[in-house]
Amino acid sequence: MMNPNYPVWFLPVSVPKGTTFEFKFIKKDSSGNVVWESGSNRSYTSPSSSTGTADTSVYNWQ
Repeated sequence: MMNPNYPVWFLPVSVPKGTTFEFKFIKKDSSGNVVWESGSNRSYTSPSSSTGTADTSVYNWQ
């Protein structure tokens, strides 16, 4: 992940057009322990156009 405008992070990924996927964020502490965010999985569908880029919404930790 990249964060040129801390505390905003982003991760560029490539997915096939029209693909829906789910995800959750994690945090790792200094000991390496993983903490998953609460709530339901997040969902996103990639654009149906064959080329280009799309920005997702800005998400806050839940």
